[in-house]
Amino acid sequence: MRPGLLLLVVAALGAVAAVGAEEDVHLSADVDAREIGVEDQVQLTISVTGRSLSGHEEVTFPGLKNLRLVGGPMQSTQFSIVNGVASQGKTYTYVLQATSAGKAEIGAVRLRLASGAEKATEPIAINVAGGSVRPRSRAGGPSSRDPLLGGDPFGEDPFEGFFGRRGARAPAPKVVAEAAASRQKLHVGEPLRLVYQVYTQTDLTTVDFAEEPKHPGFWAEDIERPASTTRRGEPATLAGERYVRFTVTEKLLFPMKPGQLTIPAARLRIGVARAGFFDAGGSVVRETKPLTVEVSAIPEAPGSSGAVGQFKASASLDRTSIALGEAVTLRFTLTGRGNLRWIERGPVLEVPKVKVFPPQVKDAIKVEASGMSGSRTWEYVLVPQTGGKLELPPLALTYFDPVAERSLRAETAGLAVEVLSAPSAASGTRPAAGMASVPPSGIPLRAELDSPAASALSLGTRGLAAIGAFVMLGHAALWFGGRQRYAPRSRKAGARSGTNVRAALAEIERARGKGTSKEQAALLIEKALTDTFGPLDGASGVAGNEAEQAALDVLNEVRFLRYAPQLGDYSEKIREVAARAADVVRRGA
Repeated sequence: MRPGLLLLVVAALGAVAAVGAEEDVHLSADVDAREIGVEDQVQLTISVTGRSLSGHEEVTFPGLKNLRLVGGPMQSTQFSIVNGVASQGKTYTYVLQATSAGKAEIGAVRLRLASGAEKATEPIAINVAGGSVRPRSRAGGPSSRDPLLGGDPFGEDPFEGFFGRRGARAPAPKVVAEAAASRQKLHVGEPLRLVYQVYTQTDLTTVDFAEEPKHPGFWAEDIERPASTTRRGEPATLAGERYVRFTVTEKLLFPMKPGQLTIPAARLRIGVARAGFFDAGGSVVRETKPLTVEVSAIPEAPGSSGAVGQFKASASLDRTSIALGEAVTLRFTLTGRGNLRWIERGPVLEVPKVKVFPPQVKDAIKVEASGMSGSRTWEYVLVPQTGGKLELPPLALTYFDPVAERSLRAETAGLAVEVLSAPSAASGTRPAAGMASVPPSGIPLRAELDSPAASALSLGTRGLAAIGAFVMLGHAALWFGGRQRYAPRSRKAGARSGTNVRAALAEIERARGKGTSKEQAALLIEKALTDTFGPLDGASGVAGNEAEQAALDVLNEVRFLRYAPQLGDYSEKIREVAARAADVVRRGA
């Protein structure tokens, strides 16, 4: 029993010693400043000390509020003997920078010991002001040893690049911001490529505009770049010195007025990487120089569209044969290179006896470093009012060519569409050979009207009396019809109140239903209006009838919806027009 008891005693003593050693482990966290500027950096030092560190301790990095990690960790180990007592220590050093002015905080640092026990520090609060509030000592930077920039990689202390120079303050890193324009003279509407660039002789961490650059007097377009494009620096020379140049952003600028235009200076905030552990790094602000360009006016030309560039025009129809009452779509397309997005109005299209609806516009445009290119298409919906062959005139658009320095005209060829009339009763079968030709409408032929006058005399007294009575009845019918035609509309609408009005409102409600196409909805609303008010063509001659005028206005919108190209969702517009139609029907009943 004695050996077993001895082992238990030794284990107990070891446990007590271990607990004592862990209790002797100390954890601390501190910063070198509690007041910093948003352009300054702060150093966080985490220390773990004790008489006996096992090497299995785990330090958890704290959470950060309004701060970001820009460097570290740098780890060091210390061993000391004081008054015959040995102690060890580990230090973890990080470099942090604020993201904005205001309150910042470093959360609790946690230490997990080998036994599973934990220790933690208190959070650290930091006040962040704008700009910079603490002195900064910079090292020369790794660029002085970069062969690409003409430095000597072996000419300095090898430890200096890590720890940084000490003593006298080194000059600020050479970083230059520049705005470059592709030309200094151009015409209104002609593109100018503007490139914002940074030249540097040191490593950079971030480059951002302090505020969005402004371009008064210009229409600005961002140049498209593939999402996978990686921005890489390239060697460049500026004022006889070697730099690495980075492109920040590129834009196309289109001057909107003639004269001398100035592109204002732009301010960039640039993050500078640390040049060694004891170097705080930081950020600098650089400003580009203003640029001035001379802009010439475009010569006046009849029918000028404001387009500037090189263009070609084409036109097409979605079909060349339609039935009367149907619609055909005419597409006019302008293709080429120039300020396509500026061209708002397409060619004016006017065709006799054809209703032309306002065009819809479609774009297929790319913005590249070489300029803006692609196409813009105007889609006109045409509804012929008569049958037969419909001749559509050529369409043209005038533009200014800055290469030729004159106005040119892009023109299409004329087009034609066959409008088929609806079959009529007169288009039945031909009469059989040998049979008399009988007009299907019952109207007498010209040959019958030109028969000898003697045949009229042969009618006798009774025939002439019958003819006279027939003429008198005709006059009476015409008189009564005129009275009815010019009777107030309110009587006519009153005759349609009741069942017909309820049916018309039911048709309008069907038009609002889900799953109804815009064509079906338009037909239902149009039927409801004509059932209530009769034919609505604006030629009734009734003056001062507000209900009829309101119904005619709604009907015009309905017809526009019916023939408009299907370029989007019309459900909201259909519900709006249907509500107006229902209101008009109720007022006109």
